[in-house]
Amino acid sequence: MKVSIIIPVYNVEPYIERCLLSALNQTYQNIEIILVDDCGQDKSIAVAQQVINNHQNGYKTSILKHEHNRGLSAARNSGTKEAKGKYIYYLDSDDEITPQGIEILISLVNKYHDVIMVQGNTQTIPEPFKKKDWRNILYKNFPEYVNSNEWIYLHFYDRIRLHFYGIKRKLIPMNAWNKLLKKDFIIDNNLFFKEEIIHEDELWMFFLVKKLDSLAFTTKYTYIHNVRQGSIMQSGNNYKSIQSWHIILKKILNDFNDPLYEYYIKKYISKLYYEMCLINLDTKESELYVLYKKLLTDFINILIKKKKIMYIMPLLLLLLPQFYYKSFVGKVIFKFFMVLAK
Repeated sequence: MKVSIIIPVYNVEPYIERCLLSALNQTYQNIEIILVDDCGQDKSIAVAQQVINNHQNGYKTSILKHEHNRGLSAARNSGTKEAKGKYIYYLDSDDEITPQGIEILISLVNKYHDVIMVQGNTQTIPEPFKKKDWRNILYKNFPEYVNSNEWIYLHFYDRIRLHFYGIKRKLIPMNAWNKLLKKDFIIDNNLFFKEEIIHEDELWMFFLVKKLDSLAFTTKYTYIHNVRQGSIMQSGNNYKSIQSWHIILKKILNDFNDPLYEYYIKKYISKLYYEMCLINLDTKESELYVLYKKLLTDFINILIKKKKIMYIMPLLLLLLPQFYYKSFVGKVIFKFFMVLAK
């Protein structure tokens, strides 16, 4: 079975050679590698082209060029539409696949012929504390194969019903990379990434999990994730983050009949409490304050329409004038809320 490895490329000149070589040097050879040139300002594509020209497996690689910068989501979507493989594998251009990564994942496809997705294991660099490394599934004791949508729901979103089942917190990683996924499943269910936002993996996984009813795991490392300063998720882009959560929030919470509705209400209330309190207490950036106020107001309006009154009252506290947060009583109350919500 051919595997299409999709690598979005944008301003990753110091990392792209290492990333591309990790794909070209796979022990599993029935692959194609699709680099999506998202119009960066550095020499990433030139470096990649040199690697392709000098590698014996370079012919397996193609470069798909965007006309202008469109972002990570669009790059993944373009690569998916171009892919010829039966399975899709998303690889970030500052990360790597272990040499036997694809072979390990495909072995589970061969073992469980109807499996839709195979979750690999991730080694993070620099290595975090084991208890805090949510990407590493080595210690989560997942079964090797599951064919239950309910089980998958429970282990992506633990706050809904896990306490009822007496299951400890063992979550499946909420990221698009390091997952081997059937292309037909993506196309048939229109599981493309929402463009022009960050945190796109969370929204993508929300819709994917609704449809996913078979999943396999390996505890062997198949992916090396490099946490680097300056990446999209490490840059602290508060404005883009808030705008993105605003879009994600509306799309998810307007889906009233979804079993995950209560989970997301609680999740976003917690997030809003922490972030809004932090902004009111510390920020002098009026634009950031206005953005969060809009997000909060829209959230409350959605809850009113859905008659979720019990969740509205605590959020109304966040609409108190900013000077209240600066008072002695306000600081005490809202710092307490921050501790609970974090």
